[in-house]
Amino acid sequence: MAILCRHAATLPNMRFVHELDRDPTALQPARQALETWCSAEQIDPDSILIIANELCSNAIRHGTGQVLLRAISSPTWIGLGVWQEGSASISLPPRVTHEELQLTGRGLAIVDALAESWGWQSTSESTLIWARIRPA
Repeated sequence: MAILCRHAATLPNMRFVHELDRDPTALQPARQALETWCSAEQIDPDSILIIANELCSNAIRHGTGQVLLRAISSPTWIGLGVWQEGSASISLPPRVTHEELQLTGRGLAIVDALAESWGWQSTSESTLIWARIRPA
């Protein structure tokens, strides 16, 4: 926990920071907190909440510890970042066809469709995945 607090403290420009336990039940409170922030910033939350949910879901599913969701807004873009303990192998899955009605594997394809750009950095200790969105 202390590592996350120090990490968050080094990001003075981030306007929204929310810690999540590595538990799927942590997603709903994170979405609610992000939606409250979007409302305060007068930002349409639809795409932001979907992208944040997908990135946090992946971090919870594939990470090994705490997850930190961050957001920042400017007049021309909104940035989301999800930091997770543990390294991750991230790649865009192939496009799903109607014959392939699988239940998982669509998250990053959704992020790719909704975000202006996205990417990640991974070390042996942590992974940061980010997305940049144009305001609606």
